[in-house]
Amino acid sequence: MRKFTSLAAKSAVITLLAGTVIATPGIANAQASSLGTQIAATAKGQIGAGPCGLNNKGSYWGRGTAQTGSCGPNHTEAHPWCADFVGWVWWKNGVGGKMNKLNNLASSFTAYGSMHSTPKVGDAILYNQHTPGTADDHVAIVVAISGSKISVVGGNQGEPGSVSPHTWASYKVGTWVNSAQKISGYVTPVAG
Repeated sequence: MRKFTSLAAKSAVITLLAGTVIATPGIANAQASSLGTQIAATAKGQIGAGPCGLNNKGSYWGRGTAQTGSCGPNHTEAHPWCADFVGWVWWKNGVGGKMNKLNNLASSFTAYGSMHSTPKVGDAILYNQHTPGTADDHVAIVVAISGSKISVVGGNQGEPGSVSPHTWASYKVGTWVNSAQKISGYVTPVAG
C-alpha cells in the first residue's frame, strides 16, 4: 500500500472517500425508486380483476404473511381483501422487512412499518386509520404522484369491488378523498 505523505495527497484521498460515501445514498434511492416502479406496474397490471385474480385463476395474498387469501367458494370474495391485494403485489416484487406482520386487515400495514406523510410510488396508502366514528379501514398502492395529485390502485374498491385505479386531488394526510375515506398516511416497503 502506498503511503501518502503530502498534505495535498491526503486531502485528495479524503475528498475521494467523501465522494464515495455521498454517492451511496443515491444508489439506495435508485433501488427504492426501481422497487416502487415495479410495484406500481404489477398493481396496474391487475386492474379489472376480482377477488380471484385475472380470469378467476388465483387468490391474492402475500406469501410469508398471515393473509388467508381473497378468493372464496364459487369465485366470490372470501372477506374484504384490500390488504391481501397489497400484500400480494409487494410479495410478487420481492418486498422484505416485516411481511409476516401483514394479515387480512388494512391496519396490519402499520405493524409492517411506521406511517409517514410523504408518499412514494410503491407505498401502501392507508385510509381511516384511527379515525373516530369510521370503522372501515382501507389500503391501496401508490402508483403515481404528480404535483399534489396522487394515483392509487387497490383491490376491493370501486364497483363491483375489483382492482381499480383512483386519482385524488391531494396526497396530504387528513384529506377526505371521498365521503367515506380519509388519508391516514403511507407505509414504505423495503427491498427483500
